Amino acid sequence: MSRYLFLCLLILCFACQRPAPRQITPAFYYWKQTWTGNAREMQYLRQLPARRLYIKMFDTDVDPGTGKPVPVAILREQAPLPDSIDIVPVVFIVNEVWGKPDTALAANINRLLEQLCRHIPAARIPEVQMDCDWTRTSRDAYFAFLQQLRKLSFFRDRQLSATIRMHQVKFLINSGVPPVDKGLLMCYNMGDLRKAGDHNSILDENTMKSYIGSDRVSAYPVPLDVALPLFDWSVLFRDGRYAGILRNIGAAELRDTALFAPSGKYVYTVQKDSVVNGYLLKAGNVVRRETSEPAVLEAVSRMVAQQRQDYDPVVIFYHLDSVTLHNYPLDELQKIYRFFH
Repeated sequence: MSRYLFLCLLILCFACQRPAPRQITPAFYYWKQTWTGNAREMQYLRQLPARRLYIKMFDTDVDPGTGKPVPVAILREQAPLPDSIDIVPVVFIVNEVWGKPDTALAANINRLLEQLCRHIPAARIPEVQMDCDWTRTSRDAYFAFLQQLRKLSFFRDRQLSATIRMHQVKFLINSGVPPVDKGLLMCYNMGDLRKAGDHNSILDENTMKSYIGSDRVSAYPVPLDVALPLFDWSVLFRDGRYAGILRNIGAAELRDTALFAPSGKYVYTVQKDSVVNGYLLKAGNVVRRETSEPAVLEAVSRMVAQQRQDYDPVVIFYHLDSVTLHNYPLDELQKIYRFFH
């Protein structure tokens, strides 16, 4: 065999082994209660370029007086929604709703979604998503609710998707698989937020690997889109116990060495009683700073992208927020979603 022919066969062999590139749909979540049409957020939508925007329309919580599910945090629009991309309405449902299932819940959600989305052309709503962290004890009620939704007017001829947490992938048998067209794998909040210690509960490469292994994503029974985090927060602990999230204390405040002493990779110890941006902090309190660092985000994205399904996924960044986006240049986000090709 000639050297030329051998080289051609070798190239052909490698080409056959390489999987065909997938068509990726880049997207953002929008998880704030008011849509303002912020200029920086609109810039990121256009230049990513995002082809879908997943908007939380409302939460469904339990009314403390009646015990019945009620809509809260309903989206307000102070500016028109973008008209150049598809809109996916999302409804967040607290797991406590399933403790006393309401037979009217599906119809009530259907009715409110029709009202909130009446000004959006029907063709621009290809999908509706339910977001609920169901458990083994609540899954039957939740799955039955999803089956009900399929029969209702707003959901007909549209894809129905559901969010899938890391533990629901790892413990597939106990968690069950929701009766939906596709799932949305949430690649964040994978650790224990309330557990004290020097760790990052938002995003951690080793924790991610422990959940998805080498094939749990590729073997999942329904197609999976992927959601990746673009957010951070500071977590307060008093006497080793979780005391809440400090929304207005970030990296800049923690650099004040007169108030905070680094005591680990992610943790800082309060040095003296202080009021910082409205929060009362006591000497000895511990603040853990958790972020979605670009380098870790890249590593986790590559790990998930290697577990390919025969499916062209949507890659969604959580979430579209002008303050947070300062930490994530557009070219960084573009590089990350291209890992999934």
